[in-house]
Amino acid sequence: MGYNKSYLAQFQGKKVTFKVVTSFPDLKVQFVDSFGDYKVKMVSNSSFSKETIKVQIVTSFPDVKLQKVSSFGDFEVYLD
Repeated sequence: MGYNKSYLAQFQGKKVTFKVVTSFPDLKVQFVDSFGDYKVKMVSNSSFSKETIKVQIVTSFPDVKLQKVSSFGDFEVYLD
């Protein structure tokens, strides 16, 4: 299965768990202050999570850019 920016579109309005890894990630993610590909609301628990995706948090050359918001995000993210 290919993970990319458009893959995350299926999680609109849902919750997904990001398991942070240092090697062999499904997606490389960069958190930005503005103009992210998606706006995400960070949550403190993983209950009702739709799927778990292995991510590596990077500062350059991401697969997807995410902007953290306090409300009205495209989807919710729990960092594991």
